[in-house]
Amino acid sequence: MPGLGEDGMRVASLRSLVGFLVLVFAAAGPLAAEPPTLEGIWLFDAKASKNVPEALKGVDLKIDVKDPQVTITKLVGERPVGEPMVVMLDGKSRPQDVGGQRATVTAKWLEQGRRFEHVVSMLQAGSVFATTQTIVTEVSETGGTMMRKYSIRQARETQERALVYRRKP
Repeated sequence: MPGLGEDGMRVASLRSLVGFLVLVFAAAGPLAAEPPTLEGIWLFDAKASKNVPEALKGVDLKIDVKDPQVTITKLVGERPVGEPMVVMLDGKSRPQDVGGQRATVTAKWLEQGRRFEHVVSMLQAGSVFATTQTIVTEVSETGGTMMRKYSIRQARETQERALVYRRKP
Protein backbone atom coordinates (compact mmCIF):
# COMPACT_ATOMS: atom_id res chain seq x y z
CA MET A 1 0.00 0.00 0.00
CA PRO A 2 1.59 3.29 -1.02
CA GLY A 3 2.30 5.73 1.78
CA LEU A 4 1.91 3.16 4.53
CA GLY A 5 4.94 1.83 6.29
CA GLU A 6 5.30 -1.74 7.43
CA ASP A 7 3.56 -0.91 10.75
CA GLY A 8 0.64 0.75 8.95
CA MET A 9 0.14 -2.32 6.77
CA ARG A 10 0.13 -4.58 9.84
CA VAL A 11 -2.52 -2.42 11.54
CA ALA A 12 -4.65 -2.33 8.37
CA SER A 13 -4.31 -6.12 7.97
CA LEU A 14 -5.14 -6.68 11.64
CA ARG A 15 -8.23 -4.45 11.37
CA SER A 16 -9.37 -6.35 8.28
CA LEU A 17 -8.87 -9.67 10.03
CA VAL A 18 -10.72 -8.53 13.16
CA GLY A 19 -13.59 -7.16 11.05
CA PHE A 20 -13.81 -10.42 9.13
CA LEU A 21 -13.82 -12.50 12.34
CA VAL A 22 -16.55 -10.32 13.87
CA LEU A 23 -18.72 -10.97 10.80
CA VAL A 24 -18.02 -14.72 10.88
CA PHE A 25 -18.89 -15.03 14.58
CA ALA A 26 -21.99 -12.86 14.20
CA ALA A 27 -23.24 -15.09 11.38
CA ALA A 28 -22.32 -18.29 13.25
CA GLY A 29 -24.08 -17.18 16.46
CA PRO A 30 -27.59 -18.27 15.43
CA LEU A 31 -26.23 -21.48 13.93
CA ALA A 32 -24.34 -22.30 17.10
CA ALA A 33 -27.38 -21.62 19.33
CA GLU A 34 -28.48 -24.47 21.55
CA PRO A 35 -31.04 -26.82 20.00
CA PRO A 36 -34.55 -26.72 21.46
CA THR A 37 -35.05 -28.91 24.50
CA LEU A 38 -38.02 -30.56 26.17
CA GLU A 39 -36.57 -29.80 29.57
CA GLY A 40 -38.26 -27.04 31.57
CA ILE A 41 -41.62 -25.87 32.85
CA TRP A 42 -44.47 -25.84 30.35
CA LEU A 43 -47.70 -23.84 30.79
CA PHE A 44 -50.89 -25.40 29.41
CA ASP A 45 -52.52 -23.49 26.51
CA ALA A 46 -56.21 -24.44 26.57
CA LYS A 47 -57.14 -22.35 23.51
CA ALA A 48 -54.60 -24.09 21.26
CA SER A 49 -55.39 -27.59 22.59
CA LYS A 50 -58.03 -30.00 21.30
CA ASN A 51 -60.24 -32.57 23.05
CA VAL A 52 -58.93 -31.82 26.55
CA PRO A 53 -60.35 -33.87 29.44
CA GLU A 54 -61.42 -31.90 32.51
CA ALA A 55 -58.69 -33.51 34.64
CA LEU A 56 -55.95 -31.96 32.46
CA LYS A 57 -57.33 -28.43 32.20
CA GLY A 58 -55.10 -25.98 34.04
CA VAL A 59 -52.37 -28.58 34.60
CA ASP A 60 -48.87 -27.48 33.64
CA LEU A 61 -45.85 -29.78 33.24
CA LYS A 62 -42.29 -29.86 34.43
CA ILE A 63 -40.03 -32.06 32.31
CA ASP A 64 -36.59 -33.23 33.41
CA VAL A 65 -34.35 -35.13 31.00
CA LYS A 66 -31.46 -37.29 32.17
CA ASP A 67 -31.11 -39.38 29.02
CA PRO A 68 -32.45 -42.02 28.63
CA GLN A 69 -34.79 -41.13 31.52
CA VAL A 70 -37.51 -38.47 31.26
CA THR A 71 -39.52 -37.37 34.30
CA ILE A 72 -42.85 -35.58 33.73
CA THR A 73 -44.34 -33.87 36.77
CA LYS A 74 -47.84 -32.39 36.69
CA LEU A 75 -48.14 -28.97 38.31
CA VAL A 76 -51.09 -26.91 39.47
CA GLY A 77 -49.64 -23.49 40.03
CA GLU A 78 -46.21 -24.20 41.50
CA ARG A 79 -47.32 -27.39 43.30
CA PRO A 80 -46.67 -30.93 42.03
CA VAL A 81 -49.83 -33.05 41.70
CA GLY A 82 -49.77 -36.85 41.90
CA GLU A 83 -46.73 -39.00 41.23
CA PRO A 84 -44.32 -37.98 38.46
CA MET A 85 -44.33 -40.15 35.32
CA VAL A 86 -40.86 -41.58 34.72
CA VAL A 87 -40.16 -43.14 31.34
CA MET A 88 -37.01 -44.75 30.02
CA LEU A 89 -36.50 -43.83 26.37
CA ASP A 90 -34.73 -47.04 25.40
CA GLY A 91 -37.52 -48.85 23.51
CA LYS A 92 -37.93 -51.57 26.17
CA SER A 93 -41.35 -52.49 27.61
CA ARG A 94 -41.66 -52.28 31.38
CA PRO A 95 -44.45 -52.86 33.91
CA GLN A 96 -45.25 -49.60 35.68
CA ASP A 97 -47.99 -48.07 37.82
CA VAL A 98 -49.84 -45.32 35.96
CA GLY A 99 -52.56 -43.42 37.79
CA GLY A 100 -52.80 -46.20 40.38
CA GLN A 101 -53.18 -48.97 37.78
CA ARG A 102 -50.67 -51.49 36.50
CA ALA A 103 -49.62 -50.81 32.91
CA THR A 104 -46.96 -51.69 30.38
CA VAL A 105 -44.94 -48.68 29.22
CA THR A 106 -42.65 -48.53 26.21
CA ALA A 107 -40.84 -45.32 25.25
CA LYS A 108 -38.21 -44.20 22.74
CA TRP A 109 -36.67 -41.10 21.23
CA LEU A 110 -38.03 -40.23 17.79
CA GLU A 111 -35.60 -37.31 17.55
CA GLN A 112 -32.94 -37.16 20.25
CA GLY A 113 -33.67 -34.48 22.86
CA ARG A 114 -36.60 -33.00 20.94
CA ARG A 115 -39.29 -35.61 20.30
CA PHE A 116 -40.22 -38.90 21.95
CA GLU A 117 -43.03 -41.42 21.94
CA HIS A 118 -44.34 -43.42 24.83
CA VAL A 119 -47.00 -46.08 24.70
CA VAL A 120 -49.05 -47.01 27.76
CA SER A 121 -51.19 -50.17 27.68
CA MET A 122 -53.50 -51.22 30.52
CA LEU A 123 -56.75 -53.00 31.21
CA GLN A 124 -59.51 -50.66 32.33
CA ALA A 125 -61.60 -51.64 35.35
CA GLY A 126 -64.65 -53.61 34.21
CA SER A 127 -63.40 -54.05 30.62
CA VAL A 128 -61.91 -57.01 28.81
CA PHE A 129 -60.19 -54.72 26.31
CA ALA A 130 -56.84 -53.07 26.92
CA THR A 131 -56.60 -49.33 26.45
CA THR A 132 -53.50 -48.21 24.59
CA GLN A 133 -52.37 -44.59 24.67
CA THR A 134 -49.66 -43.54 22.22
CA ILE A 135 -48.29 -40.14 23.20
CA VAL A 136 -45.82 -38.20 21.06
CA THR A 137 -44.25 -35.27 22.89
CA GLU A 138 -42.40 -32.73 20.74
CA VAL A 139 -40.84 -29.31 21.27
CA SER A 140 -41.03 -26.81 18.40
CA GLU A 141 -37.94 -25.80 16.43
CA THR A 142 -37.89 -22.46 18.27
CA GLY A 143 -38.16 -24.19 21.65
CA GLY A 144 -41.07 -22.03 22.81
CA THR A 145 -43.95 -24.46 22.23
CA MET A 146 -44.46 -28.10 23.09
CA MET A 147 -47.20 -30.39 21.80
CA ARG A 148 -48.34 -33.74 23.16
CA LYS A 149 -50.38 -35.70 20.62
CA TYR A 150 -52.42 -38.57 22.03
CA SER A 151 -53.99 -41.47 20.21
CA ILE A 152 -56.12 -43.45 22.67
CA ARG A 153 -57.39 -46.80 21.49
CA GLN A 154 -59.84 -49.14 23.19
CA ALA A 155 -61.27 -52.07 21.23
CA ARG A 156 -62.20 -50.56 17.86
CA GLU A 157 -62.54 -46.96 19.00
CA THR A 158 -59.77 -44.40 18.72
CA GLN A 159 -59.79 -40.95 20.26
CA GLU A 160 -57.33 -38.20 19.30
CA ARG A 161 -56.17 -35.41 21.59
CA ALA A 162 -53.65 -32.57 21.20
CA LEU A 163 -52.34 -30.68 24.22
CA VAL A 164 -50.29 -27.54 23.60
CA TYR A 165 -47.92 -25.94 26.11
CA ARG A 166 -45.85 -22.74 26.13
CA ARG A 167 -42.45 -22.59 27.76
CA LYS A 168 -42.50 -20.69 31.05
CA PRO A 169 -40.26 -17.63 30.70
